[in-house]
Amino acid sequence: AVLNPLIGETKSDDVSAEIRMETYEKLIENRELGDGDSDPELWGPRDDSPPDRVLLLGLDIKMFYGGPKEAVMHAIYRQNMGYTNIVIGRKHADAPYADGTAIWGDFDAQEIFNNLAGELLIKPINVGFAAYYESLGRVDLMENHSEEKPVFISGKQVRETLQNGEMVDPRIMRESTSKILAEAMKVS
Repeated sequence: AVLNPLIGETKSDDVSAEIRMETYEKLIENRELGDGDSDPELWGPRDDSPPDRVLLLGLDIKMFYGGPKEAVMHAIYRQNMGYTNIVIGRKHADAPYADGTAIWGDFDAQEIFNNLAGELLIKPINVGFAAYYESLGRVDLMENHSEEKPVFISGKQVRETLQNGEMVDPRIMRESTSKILAEAMKVS
């Protein structure tokens, strides 16, 4: 599997590419990538695991924050590089208006792939809202647990915690990632 994050220019208040890459490198080094959220039935018989199969390869293109159309552009870039799948999250390539109101809906970047006129060979893997579930002992998609109360923290709360130089609840963010981000984002 290839982990292919964008490492080009971003907004001034975004986490730098160097720091983001450091978090991925630490997850791979500590063998935490896929820990608790990979399918043992798939990996067990192979005597293999996601950390053994991950190649970290940054894609050096600028973020335009173009929402759904940028999600398609990201898919085309990756298809041209030979990838078969792309993860499309909620609010993919999104940035709000200056007053904080949303430009696009939460899942517009996923829905655009259902309405493309041409043929795109790369397949989107859509990811929605996620939270930690005590019953599983890990993070999962909220849509899979409509009857269960999750441990949830908003992105805004995560950012504030990190800017205070504090660690995010380890049920929400792996400790190695939290440590790197808290150090990088701490506001003096």
